[in-house]
Amino acid sequence: MSRQQLATFRIVVEQNSFARAAECLYMAQSSVSQQIGALERYYGVLLFSRSGKKCIVTPEGRLLYDLAKEILTNIKAIPDKLKELQTLKKGRLRVGASSTVGTYLLPAILRRYRELYPQVELSIKAGYGHQMVDLVRNQVLDLAMVGHNLNWLADPTLRSIPVSQDRLSLIVWPGHKWCGRDMVEPEELLDGTIFIHARQDSGMRSVVDKFLYQENLVFKSVIEMANHESIKRAVEERIGFSLISSVAIQDELKTGRLAEVRLNRLNSVDRNFLLISRANQELNPAELAFIRLVEEGEA
Repeated sequence: MSRQQLATFRIVVEQNSFARAAECLYMAQSSVSQQIGALERYYGVLLFSRSGKKCIVTPEGRLLYDLAKEILTNIKAIPDKLKELQTLKKGRLRVGASSTVGTYLLPAILRRYRELYPQVELSIKAGYGHQMVDLVRNQVLDLAMVGHNLNWLADPTLRSIPVSQDRLSLIVWPGHKWCGRDMVEPEELLDGTIFIHARQDSGMRSVVDKFLYQENLVFKSVIEMANHESIKRAVEERIGFSLISSVAIQDELKTGRLAEVRLNRLNSVDRNFLLISRANQELNPAELAFIRLVEEGEA
């Protein structure tokens, strides 16, 4: 069964004549008959009941005619629909981001995406990384940009693409005693100064805890803050020091509101930011365009 056979069959039905269909198609009538016969053999049904010069469509033929019209219409529309998607004149993109990504990385990426593809419908969610990944699993989101997590990498239902690297930074206020040092040793952190920690269940908290465990560091005085911004403000106010994602402190370092100090072995817990999708997901042009922007560093 071919597209040409369906198209020929459709014309025969609409012209109610093999001869007139042959004229419309600039074909020999015998060729028209051969194509209809091939369809009848393929489906094992009679499409027309022939009586003299008349051809009457059978119930099976009427059903095939309705289906053929729909199929041929859809086939004809394919190039335009593909062109719309490939040029991103339409489409939808649903992206989730963990708090760090959503605050410090995603806005610039989205700005560039909107400049390039203004007609794509965007839907953005931000929250805990594990929540965003669950939304991808459940097909509520197409993509999620989150911090590295072994649970996600080991999940066969997910696809993970490393897109950029994150590292921890030791931050203090300008003029702190550690400023100007070439290197601070981890044990020096236990000097009685208050440690400003991230909230429980955050991706950054797990990375910081991993480093503290490796170095056997237990602080007597700890203050938990809800997010990066509150942590930075607490350090600026000289309440204590913190270990925080480097992407979150660039503005404060430029303006001199915070100072970064090198901490020995801190790079042992560097992590990647990942772009998560479903493993069996056919990435559409809108999603592929977003991935390209992230990978190419268009932010």
